[in-house]
Amino acid sequence: MIELQTHEGVPDGELRADWELLVDEDPHATVFQGPRFLGRWVEVFGERATARVHAVLRDGRVIGVVPEAHEREGTPTGPIEVRRFLGGTEVSDYLGPVARPEDRADVADAYLGHLAADRNWDELIAGGLAADSGWAAALRRRAGDHGLVVFEQATEDVCPRVDLSGGYEGYLSRLEGKQRHELGRKARKLARDAGEIEVVRVPGEEVTDRLDTFLDMAGETEPEKAGFFANPQMRTWFRALADEFVEDDVLRLHQLDVGGMPAAATVSLVHNGEWGLYNSAFDSTLRQLAPGMVLVGELIKLAAEQGCHVFDLLRGDEPYKYRFGAQDRPVERVTIVRR
Repeated sequence: MIELQTHEGVPDGELRADWELLVDEDPHATVFQGPRFLGRWVEVFGERATARVHAVLRDGRVIGVVPEAHEREGTPTGPIEVRRFLGGTEVSDYLGPVARPEDRADVADAYLGHLAADRNWDELIAGGLAADSGWAAALRRRAGDHGLVVFEQATEDVCPRVDLSGGYEGYLSRLEGKQRHELGRKARKLARDAGEIEVVRVPGEEVTDRLDTFLDMAGETEPEKAGFFANPQMRTWFRALADEFVEDDVLRLHQLDVGGMPAAATVSLVHNGEWGLYNSAFDSTLRQLAPGMVLVGELIKLAAEQGCHVFDLLRGDEPYKYRFGAQDRPVERVTIVRR
């Protein structure tokens, strides 16, 4: 028997534990879709939306979790009630439900059945879905069964990813000759022109204190985003992430020192064998020497050596990502309305 239970906010207790287990057992789930990340998101950005979490059970056992945000939005014809998956696209690279692959269809069916019975909504904007997860396809297939209409289906972004199967040597063997050459050449040139290079892992107890320095550097790296990184709410967000994830080694802050001085830095989220490059920055005075590229290249090597199978450069198709041999993982959006 399939049933759906709805919980206000991000739950604690047994359901939270079941949710965490599903994140580990769903091969396409990410840290962005778990209760720890989304709980912190609600703490920092909770005024934007009402959070509800739907648990889908089969014979009393949780087989899927659908974290949902309720928002009221203005349109030219008046306000509408919108449902989205919980987590903002400004800080979350993937969104959506979690379930074992064999349970996707039942979870999608139960969730859409719940929506069809609930009259208090106008649109479901189901974005942030990794194309290979199968969620977009499951939602499209089941919508019509419940009198709902797929109004739009689109690729909303891409996450370029580097395949690390076979370790670092396997990665290098898949690169084109020019790409392999460039990896070494940039590091040698930086060391020759600016000083000895060293990758430093910032100790966990120092990460929170060093985040403001990182965000200042990020703002200088991308002047068009300076306001984003200077926003007090964003600084609160990064500190909340550090409080949640530093202790168990999920959030990591790395720095590339050149001649003993910081030249680039990254914040990474590492979970279930996937290394996600969450944000990066570099000293803009060294732009021509590409310290950021050198640091990312070193992190790819480090990720491979630590047994990660994927290095995910996350949302955005910036050209530099493809110089590491990254391949696009599409991120899909399905908009569903009433018939």
